[in-house]
Amino acid sequence: MLSIFRVTFQGLITAAAALTCIVTLLGFLGRCWWGFELATHFRVQYTLALGLAALALLGWRRLRWAAICAVFALVNTAIIAPRFLPPTVASATDGGPVLRVLLANVNSANRDHQRIRDTITVYNPDFVVLLEVTSWLLARLAVLHGDYPYRVAAPREDNFGIAFLSRQPFARADIVQLSAAGLPSIIAEFADGQRRYTLLGTHPLPPMGSAQARDRNEQLIQLAHLARQSQQPFLLLGDLNISPWSPYFSQLLADSGLRDSGKGRGILPTWPVGWPPLWIPIDHALSSVGILIQDRATGSDLGSDHYPVIVDFQIVRP
Repeated sequence: MLSIFRVTFQGLITAAAALTCIVTLLGFLGRCWWGFELATHFRVQYTLALGLAALALLGWRRLRWAAICAVFALVNTAIIAPRFLPPTVASATDGGPVLRVLLANVNSANRDHQRIRDTITVYNPDFVVLLEVTSWLLARLAVLHGDYPYRVAAPREDNFGIAFLSRQPFARADIVQLSAAGLPSIIAEFADGQRRYTLLGTHPLPPMGSAQARDRNEQLIQLAHLARQSQQPFLLLGDLNISPWSPYFSQLLADSGLRDSGKGRGILPTWPVGWPPLWIPIDHALSSVGILIQDRATGSDLGSDHYPVIVDFQIVRP
């Protein structure tokens, strides 16, 4: 005997809500498998979807399912809540001038070099960290040499070239590889009077498979080691291909002693441009003791699939 299944809007909402509850739980198993870790990144979307589902199911008097959705929405809300708590911004009694750094994953396929130049000009940073830089783009950014006479670059034709532009001279600048993949990162040291501080720009592999996830995590471990071993104020900047809700991000903060500049300032999504329902924050600025973050913002579209990150900071006595 043939069975005829009747698909209803109410049934679709219930099924989607059940699936979102399951994915919420799978996110807590992020250390078990790279696929489960991907489920950790969309906590904001889970919160909104389950909250709306709970209201709809309540209106349809499906009270049990409404309660389940509400509980799971609250679980996700609790996870993302620290991003909205007011940040603690102390006034620096013994701090240097406020400095600005712009971090931008420009996308290696992006040919709108004029918009990239305009973005740098508008935000007027003291330092610029560019990711996915190609030789083609560097040649077209040469017009910025007068404003940024100091630069270190490791351009590539794939998605992992990097460049560091500065208005201040480098006390030291090195291109390093921090994982088996051999992708370049840049460590730049500066002197501000008697104070010295370090900025590090980096871009690990995206975790789109077990090998890539393992390499990214190896790079995060090395970044934590560098930050912990530094005797100077340390600011880590990069598209880390990880959201604040991944267990590996929490481990990075714990192992490095760094603080997330986005905490308390909202979600600050940076990727993917043009797809608001999927927006997540994967471009980060993490600071050590001795660096006071005065402001952190997401910049305007520069033709990439990432929004830039702008950070204002001061070097202070610990």
